[in-house]
Amino acid sequence: MNKILISVGLALALAGPGLLPAQAQTPAALTGQVSSGEEGPMEGVLISAKKAGSTITITVVSDAQGNYSFPATKLEPGQYSLRIRAVGYDLDRPASVDVAAQQPAKYDLKLRKTEDLAAQLSNAEWLASFPGTDQQKTLFSQCSNCHTIQWALHQGRSKEEWAR
Repeated sequence: MNKILISVGLALALAGPGLLPAQAQTPAALTGQVSSGEEGPMEGVLISAKKAGSTITITVVSDAQGNYSFPATKLEPGQYSLRIRAVGYDLDRPASVDVAAQQPAKYDLKLRKTEDLAAQLSNAEWLASFPGTDQQKTLFSQCSNCHTIQWALHQGRSKEEWAR
């Protein structure tokens, strides 16, 4: 058993950088860090880049240190608008960046607490926030496959008004 482990270890050592993850070998077209004043670097934020005049959006996820990276194979040179998805947060200001050929761009994104959390929630997130059991929520879950329930819930009614 030890001979096998030594042989495997030796083979890996001799193979060198060819066994590094593909991501480490892919050059980046755009990198940056996502952070907020309250939280610092933010993990799990979806960062989307859409080239001006295109219908295609490419999305990556920030890592534990808030870093993100778009591979050069996914972003061709041009101007991109950036958006984020992090429930409870908005971009501090609109973000756009120029990506050049053969030269990675860097753009750090600053987030702030959102002023309108209701506008960011999906049907599933709305349903999860409802009081009651899953059985009681069944009626809503069947309708929300085709219809949005956000408009009804975003009307500014109090708990007492909804209870009637």
